[in-house]
Amino acid sequence: MTRPIAAADPGTWHRVQPPEIMRVQYPDTQVWQRDVADGHLSVFVGREPADDRGRWLWHLSISHRTNTHPPTPVRYPTWDEIREARYRFVPDEVTMALLLPPAAAYVNVHETTFHLWEVV
Repeated sequence: MTRPIAAADPGTWHRVQPPEIMRVQYPDTQVWQRDVADGHLSVFVGREPADDRGRWLWHLSISHRTNTHPPTPVRYPTWDEIREARYRFVPDEVTMALLLPPAAAYVNVHETTFHLWEVV
């Protein structure tokens, strides 16, 4: 599902354990982190059920947090950080989009997290 990643060191993505609720609800989701100058990036990536016909689509979320305790959301991931994560963790032949639904359907649970979804 993902491309091989080098061992963890500053500036390199390393795999981390997903929260328990994610392991139960989405057992194929992987979580990756990378240290950056002002904190760290977290990526959740996997395929999720899209409809009742059994179709599954790629979903990638990326966020930035500080390295303080507790980690604090301070800024959005940059375009370069989003692009790097997309091409590292989702197969190249997949088209991904950052979607903005109608205002009535908009949800913002984590204020500095972006979500990319596969479009077909």
